Amino acid sequence: MSPTPLHDPRTDTGGGLLFVVLWSSGYIAVDFALTGGGAFTLAVLRFFGAGLIIGLWLALRPAAPAHRRALLHAAIAGVLLQGGFFGFTYAGMQTGVPAAAAGLIAGLMPLVTALGAALLLGERLTRWTLPGLALGLAGVLLVIGPQLTAPGSLLGYTLMACALLSLSGGTLYQKRHNTAMDARLSLLMQLLASGAVLLPIALWVEDLRYTPGVAAVGGLLWIILVNACAGLLLYLWLLRRGAAARVAGVFYLVPPVTAVMAALVLGNDFGWRETAGFGLAAAGVWVGLRH
Repeated sequence: MSPTPLHDPRTDTGGGLLFVVLWSSGYIAVDFALTGGGAFTLAVLRFFGAGLIIGLWLALRPAAPAHRRALLHAAIAGVLLQGGFFGFTYAGMQTGVPAAAAGLIAGLMPLVTALGAALLLGERLTRWTLPGLALGLAGVLLVIGPQLTAPGSLLGYTLMACALLSLSGGTLYQKRHNTAMDARLSLLMQLLASGAVLLPIALWVEDLRYTPGVAAVGGLLWIILVNACAGLLLYLWLLRRGAAARVAGVFYLVPPVTAVMAALVLGNDFGWRETAGFGLAAAGVWVGLRH
């Protein structure tokens, strides 16, 4: 089945902008949620909590049956898109990577994915992709460069690089094995597979302990309800409408939106270096996505 035709480009652009806001807010919520427990425990709670909600929805309104192979592809994509990305991201943030910097690095996903599609899937790069990637990387290094000398920072940013590669790899896998499936069922498979993979790690490393508190529970609920359920369902819905290009077209807004949220909510410093770096990174993603 081919993607649903585009009916109103304004709807797709508006949906893409809303997705950027929901996606960016997740980095802020993690800062609060990590006060209750470890990174992998938080990821497991996210996956199974959101899976419970999506599962109940499917029980009330069942989805059309899906082929076993399609379910397997959704599970594998989920382990990369969600298990790898959020596991590495939460671990990186727990080591001290600021929310704004985490959003900045993940914001390079469209460019890294485009480069991976050229190398692995044989897709053609535009003349703007490599200059855009260079600009984006320059912006990231401008922001995080002074932090790399701090103890333990190299580990945190290495984890964030792994998160970026995992997100891009999952996107490529899903693009390669895209199947017509109810978005809720696809998301449920992704969540359950990711939770199953990270559960043993959370038990072994962190004893799966989470201490409830106002900030911790508030952050966790936001991650589950807004980020994991609403945000990802919106993204999958936009992909099924064939609006992937429009979503990618506004993805360059993720770093600056995250930075503004971090400054307003978390009180993070935002000087000239950060302003210039985030501007360069946003410009790089915008340039790299030109055709």
